[in-house]
Amino acid sequence: MYRVQKILSMMGVLSRRECEKNITLGLVKVNDVIATLGTKVIIGDSISFNDRRYIVSHNLFNSKFEMLVYHKPCGEIVTLKDNANRKTVFESLPSVSGKWINIGRLDLDTSGLLLFTNNGDIANKMMHPSSNISRTYEVLLKGSFTDIKKNKCLNGLDIGMSETGKFDSVEKCNTTANKYIITLKTGKNREVRRVFLTVNCTVINLKRIQYDNIKLDNLIVGEHRYLNEEEIKSLSMYLEK
Repeated sequence: MYRVQKILSMMGVLSRRECEKNITLGLVKVNDVIATLGTKVIIGDSISFNDRRYIVSHNLFNSKFEMLVYHKPCGEIVTLKDNANRKTVFESLPSVSGKWINIGRLDLDTSGLLLFTNNGDIANKMMHPSSNISRTYEVLLKGSFTDIKKNKCLNGLDIGMSETGKFDSVEKCNTTANKYIITLKTGKNREVRRVFLTVNCTVINLKRIQYDNIKLDNLIVGEHRYLNEEEIKSLSMYLEK
């Protein structure tokens, strides 16, 4: 038997913290009875949340853990279904036991490394701010990016919506003028673009090339690869049950 919040997290429906909040509000039901924080479920039970019903099945516990890297092209949206009929990243992924869950997002016009797993609990752990995971991007800019502006980006600045944007490092590429490699440990919506816009620079091209210790390397645009043993080992702190 498992607590309902762990099951919804494994399914990728909610993080455990989000689930606990919704349980407290009386928004989660187990077998049509309002759940409490101590409610446990077994195989065959139904969990209801947000007008959807989820059945606890053997497959949830017997599924082989899988994680892959996908090189997202610009123009694909990170969602299961798009009302505007744009292509989604999930259309390019292989079949999996359970379902693929994206770890973080990239906006429509951003390309590069996107991680997927079939374990929602692990996905939520890696996306939680406390994970302190570093993201690395390759950025091509339009506009003068001076040392003064660089220092502002490193020190943190107001990017609107009561949010602060901050880079951990900024390195200029020697190969292309106005191209930089930046790292940050937060994943606010369109944060990289908003930070540069605040210092009057426009992002022309944005590509994520690394997430934690996982690198994009030479993976072809639109292709995927499964994590190797060394990469999975590097994520051991998130894989612990």
